[in-house]
Amino acid sequence: MASRSFYLTSAVLVAGTATAIVLWSRLAPAPAADPSPSVSGPSDSRDHGALGVRAADHDPANLPADPPNERSRSTRQIGNPFQLSQRVERSVRPDPPPGPPAPPVAASPGLNAESEASVAAQPKVVAALRADLDGRRNALRKACWPQGSDAAATFHVEATYAADGALVALGASDVPGMPGVGTCLTGQIAQKPPVLPEPPGVSVTVSVPVAFAGSGPPPAPPARGALMPAPNDGSR
Repeated sequence: MASRSFYLTSAVLVAGTATAIVLWSRLAPAPAADPSPSVSGPSDSRDHGALGVRAADHDPANLPADPPNERSRSTRQIGNPFQLSQRVERSVRPDPPPGPPAPPVAASPGLNAESEASVAAQPKVVAALRADLDGRRNALRKACWPQGSDAAATFHVEATYAADGALVALGASDVPGMPGVGTCLTGQIAQKPPVLPEPPGVSVTVSVPVAFAGSGPPPAPPARGALMPAPNDGSR
């Protein structure tokens, strides 16, 4: 009788335990589903290493440092940010408009009278100078003409006389093809200056042509390239 009650009690306990397990399994929340593993390369598997910490995709500490030359170039380009603000722009002033032309200087009555007197005295001075040069034409040609030349040429002799008749300036023009002849004529005439028959009473400047006859015109002057010596190439 005692054994039957023991078995009955044991059966009741087993049935109650099974009921409790069934109820607990129904009421307990379902576990969260594992996320599907993403496709990753070998580098992802290495990121989940033993330390369990994955490196960030972009780590500022791992960025390569700028080369010194690039950093210095950037600094030179930027410069001082306050320098631009302190620079003062100066406006360009336009040039002032041109003023009216200066009025011509009026000659004094004395200068006008002197100029008129000089022009009035020129014919007498020209005649006296021409007569003197015509009488010395052959001597001047013999002294200044190139050796063996019979060229014809005309030179202009310019002379300035003071009010007292003294010769103060003298010169002869040059003629192409006859270099040095004009300088020679000036020297020959200056050795015996032409004398005026009377003082002009005012400063006078005149120009008198002196023609020298000949068989032909003066020779043509040599070309500019002919005057330059030929370069020495060492062949001679």
